[in-house]
Formats: sequence, structure tokens, C-alpha cells
Amino acid sequence: MDHRDDQRAEELNNLRLALATFALQLDAFELRLKVRGTKINGESSKPVSPGTAFAKQVVGAMKNRPPPNWDR
Repeated sequence: MDHRDDQRAEELNNLRLALATFALQLDAFELRLKVRGTKINGESSKPVSPGTAFAKQVVGAMKNRPPPNWDR
């Protein structure tokens, strides 16, 4: 495999990871807005689903991850 192909494959994997991370963060953000909206309207908040709890764990782990080294 060519060195350029390796770089492109790595960049593609980085973009996939970034997109997946963004999707999880967006879901978590939307859920926070939904919960805040129900609290503001005086309704009781609904219990958090296991999927939401997992998404929050993933987003928390991503925040603690070191930034990627783009200079490679």
C-alpha cells in the first residue's frame, strides 16, 4: 500500500471517529435540553434510559481524551 493511501485511510478513520463523537455529543445535548424543558414547564422529569446513560459516559470519556496529533 502506498504511504498516501495509509494517510488517507487514517484520516478517514479520524473523520469517522469525529463524526461518531459529534453525534453522541449532539444526542446528549438534545436530551439535556429536553430534560430542562420539562423541568421549566413544571412537569416531572422522566427517568433516563440506559442508552442515554451510556451516551453520557462516552461523551465524558471523550472529553478526557488527549487531542489528536494532526501534525503526523
